[in-house]
Amino acid sequence: MDKRKRILVVDDEERHRELLEAMLESLGYDSELASNGTEALAKLDSRIDLVLLDVLMPVMNGLETAKQIRASKEYCDLPIVMVTVLDSKKDRLRAVESGANDFISKPIDKVELSVRIASLVKMKEAQDTIKRHGRESEERFRAIFQTAQDCIFMKDRTLAYTHANPAMLTLMGLAESQVIGKTNQKLFRPEYARYAKDLESRVLKGETIETEETLNCKGPSTTFNVLRFPMTDSAGDTIGVCGIARDVTERRQREGGSQVEADRYPSSAMKETLMQARRAAQSESIVLFLGESGSGKDYLARYLHDHSNRAGGPFFAVNCAALAPELAESELFGHEPGAFTGSQGRKRGLLELAEGGTLLLNEVGELPPKLQSKLLTFLDTNSFVRVGGEKNVVVNARLIAATNRDLEKEVRLGNFREDLYYRLNVFCIRVPPLRVHMEDLPLLLEEMLLSLSGKMGLARAPRIDAEAMDILVNYSWPGNVREVRNVLERALILCDRRSIRTKDVSITGKAYTEPVNADEISLSLRISQGASMHQALLEAKRRLIEAALARSSGSIKNAAMLLGISRDSFVHHMRSLDIRR
Repeated sequence: MDKRKRILVVDDEERHRELLEAMLESLGYDSELASNGTEALAKLDSRIDLVLLDVLMPVMNGLETAKQIRASKEYCDLPIVMVTVLDSKKDRLRAVESGANDFISKPIDKVELSVRIASLVKMKEAQDTIKRHGRESEERFRAIFQTAQDCIFMKDRTLAYTHANPAMLTLMGLAESQVIGKTNQKLFRPEYARYAKDLESRVLKGETIETEETLNCKGPSTTFNVLRFPMTDSAGDTIGVCGIARDVTERRQREGGSQVEADRYPSSAMKETLMQARRAAQSESIVLFLGESGSGKDYLARYLHDHSNRAGGPFFAVNCAALAPELAESELFGHEPGAFTGSQGRKRGLLELAEGGTLLLNEVGELPPKLQSKLLTFLDTNSFVRVGGEKNVVVNARLIAATNRDLEKEVRLGNFREDLYYRLNVFCIRVPPLRVHMEDLPLLLEEMLLSLSGKMGLARAPRIDAEAMDILVNYSWPGNVREVRNVLERALILCDRRSIRTKDVSITGKAYTEPVNADEISLSLRISQGASMHQALLEAKRRLIEAALARSSGSIKNAAMLLGISRDSFVHHMRSLDIRR
């Protein structure tokens, strides 16, 4: 029998080390424990198959420890999995640059840990085998090829299959004799065959392409992470394509997508918005979502992706406002080794990761001018150059943009490129704020409770009692759908897991508070001929806010209470109407 694999667990907290040791034991691994980076380096030896490394540690943190391991001649190829509570793009970039092969977030999911470790341990085993035996390891490699749970295939320059391992044949539901010598055109539906042929033609030109694809061969749909790379002969000429496909269906199901259909929403505003998204999904055009912060633009972008021809591909979203200026270009377009200090290897950017799928640029109005120019070039050519690179990278990814800014105004102020604005503004969808479709709130509460309860490991979602529901439906929600989600998440933490009550609902501003001055404010409006109802309502809103400010001697808090809305909502209306105290 093969010896048990040994994992070096590095964490400064004893209870975390013990928890990971118990979890690894149940998965069939032996553990070696270290409380800091220095101790971990001292315990490295040939018995260690993988390092499970915490990031935040005193003296020598995980990032520095990973760099030391990579710098060593003997252990430079040892797989490293970073364990961290940090989840920002910047932190992930730092982890990769330090030498991590993968990372996993706390609290650790046992299934996810098992999949990640098994994959890296198997990769190390294959690498060690090739290193030790060279050409003599062909038979052992074939054994790995035959027993691997991942689907592995090889094709010649005509893109006909030359090899397919048992996992691949099982997926296709075919015998080896039915696959070898045939192309995808004979084995898969036409649209997928065309998609795969386009990718593999690029691989034959020297590209390595990683995608996410959903297939429905013999049974339910399965989502795979697929890596395709060129095979070369001793002279360096490309002789075919090799592909490795890993089943990530369970992970994608946990992450979830947008499943609600337009006809479930009571409001006409959301019905119309979702119908526009469905129409946009049938084309490959760029879509621009406009709306207030927190109104659900990212949700609608995912909804559009899930109903498009790219639904089987990956969906990535990036908040442009959160990108550090010095890392923004690398995050979007990737970088080559040595492009800047600390860049030890090649990094694929989000555009490249979205191959075959969709990339959402949220808060696109925050992009710095240099990136606006590079993004425009990509939109015109479907290609870009990685930071520090020279070769054009061609990517087939759909772009969706979203912003809460007035881009026309930003263009006039010189903050946003006019040509990029017109390039993005092909199909514009305005996302309504929650206050104009409050009749949808009960459905939104139901959806969010189910989603949050699942992520928190609850067997079922708690119900919202009548008094708590009354508070929720009578609040103005200036933070829109994002605020609803935050309030529900806090309530789930505070409640008894059976029901959410008034004491569990924490709202900073209360739209149901009685006004401090009971006197009524009356207005008379003169509507000019040809004025629209929208213009009349805006003028009425302006007059109400100005009157409330005057009655309250300029106090925003008292003016908001006088109108029966929250302070945040009142400030929002002042800003949107450009009213000063």
